[in-house]
Amino acid sequence: MSSVIRVAPFTVEWVDAVRAFNQRIAASRQQLPESPQPMLLPGSEVFLATEGDAVRGGYILRRQKFFAAGRPIDVAHYRLPLSEGVVDRRYATLGLRLVRDAVAREPRLYALGMGGWSRPLPQMLKRLGWRMCEVPFHFKVLRPSRFLRNIRVVRTTMLRRLVLDAAALTGAGWVGMKVVGHGARLAPEKHEMEAAFDGWADPIWTRSQSAYAMIAQRDAATLKALYPESDDKFMRVHADVGWAVALDTQMHGHLQFGDMRVGSIVDCLAAPEQASAVIRAAAGELEQRGVDLMISNQLHGAWSEALRQAGFRKGPSNFLLALSPALAECVSGADDESFHFNRSDGDGPIHL
Repeated sequence: MSSVIRVAPFTVEWVDAVRAFNQRIAASRQQLPESPQPMLLPGSEVFLATEGDAVRGGYILRRQKFFAAGRPIDVAHYRLPLSEGVVDRRYATLGLRLVRDAVAREPRLYALGMGGWSRPLPQMLKRLGWRMCEVPFHFKVLRPSRFLRNIRVVRTTMLRRLVLDAAALTGAGWVGMKVVGHGARLAPEKHEMEAAFDGWADPIWTRSQSAYAMIAQRDAATLKALYPESDDKFMRVHADVGWAVALDTQMHGHLQFGDMRVGSIVDCLAAPEQASAVIRAAAGELEQRGVDLMISNQLHGAWSEALRQAGFRKGPSNFLLALSPALAECVSGADDESFHFNRSDGDGPIHL
């Protein structure tokens, strides 16, 4: 890698070079935004690694307000780090350069998602001493036949496909899933479907945030920016004690879920002892809408337990959380399961 690589904010003169970079790494199935003002989550900024007139990599920082042990702190999400090292070994160390650049700009960093422990980014962050854990994946099957015919992560061999198709055809899959709790319907939980996050969300934030060892700010203003009223895909489920954001998505050839109709609980908030009421409200709404499968990634122990009580089970998770040493120091005495992290704290409900 050349010693003259520089990392700086994306400005308009680099648009063509970013497009060329994305074409060179097309096989990675990821790409940098091709505009210096892309449609990203609030607080996001794109940084580019340049060599001469070429772009060799980049990343996104999403700056946010967090609360750690009830104290406000500035934090940034380290998103989508990409390097030409995926196609050219001369740039194999650029990934490390990008991480160090991001830490210099904002020492309190976290990364979320990352695709599992075997991927290069989590392996590198672990070597650098970042605090790391899995964010559990929870799922509940409501239509076993549809699930068995579409769950691509399991249908990986001809034999498995034949067995799963037979189970779907004979009803054996339904019986087996009933035994482990799938398919059981929830008793309705009182809730309202809101068109937008307004003043009603602020009291929930005020009485809830101090109960979590670490949590991103979720007041009404923040939520309105994350889940704008103009975007009708977001279902805002308002129970008396808290709220959840859910999606009802008909998949088409999805890498994991095939053609299933998937209900996802992507965000939520209440005091930990009231998590169960919120999960029952959101899951009950999705059940009534007729989804085939419900899923959620939740780190906090109370939310994981609420999902279990609602009939969800844990599956393998490739959704990881990594805290930089400076951010980990802010919560050094707290357990991972006391942190409130879910899919909304990552790249948002993409692919859902």
